[in-house]
Formats: sequence, structure tokens, C-alpha cells
Amino acid sequence: MSAENVVKCSVNTCNYWKDMKCHAPSIEINSKVMSAKTSSETECTTFRPK
Repeated sequence: MSAENVVKCSVNTCNYWKDMKCHAPSIEINSKVMSAKTSSETECTTFRPK
């Protein structure tokens, strides 16, 4: 992951979490509702438990 592509993350229970950053090779974020308008209406499906 290059410096230009840093994704901040505070979910320390995720396998890809390290030093407040996401180190997944790619990131997938999906909507929980038809047309999401807030971050609470989305979810990171890249999450993998440690």
C-alpha cells in the first residue's frame, strides 16, 4: 500500500488492521440500504476477524 492510498481504520479486531491503517490488498465497501446517504448505511465487507 503506497502512501497515497492509506486507508485509516480503527477496527483493531480486523486481520488487515495495523497501526491504525487498513493493509488489505483491496477494499470492498457495500451499502446496507438501497441508496446510502451516510457512513452508517455502509459496511466494509473486507473485514476479516483476527
